[in-house]
Amino acid sequence: MARSVTRRAAALISLSAVAPLCLGTAAATEAGRLTAEQVRSTFIGREWTQGTGTFLFSPDGTYRYRDPQMSARGTWRMDDDGMLCTVNSVSGVRTCYTFYRHGDGYRYWHDRSRQYWPAQLR
Repeated sequence: MARSVTRRAAALISLSAVAPLCLGTAAATEAGRLTAEQVRSTFIGREWTQGTGTFLFSPDGTYRYRDPQMSARGTWRMDDDGMLCTVNSVSGVRTCYTFYRHGDGYRYWHDRSRQYWPAQLR
């Protein structure tokens, strides 16, 4: 019984030492998240690329995307927290983007692919 209690205590101590590290990683990721105003001043009305295609979110609430294989158009709106969501005018597909500072540049979380992509200003 004493060994079992000792093992549980050791496990709790180990967990309590690791938990702040995990939380720190999540906090660091969110710490780089751009505010709505930062997204507006950085990405709205300016072309940018993820490396393959070019995006333009216009101040009038429309967007366009084009790459060598396809193009898309539609509307966008931004939540108070800076998440920008588009609706494709042909397919009706909704896609949301969350922008982050990343080193000297930016990246974004693409909700449909569930991955981060670079966001390079043109």
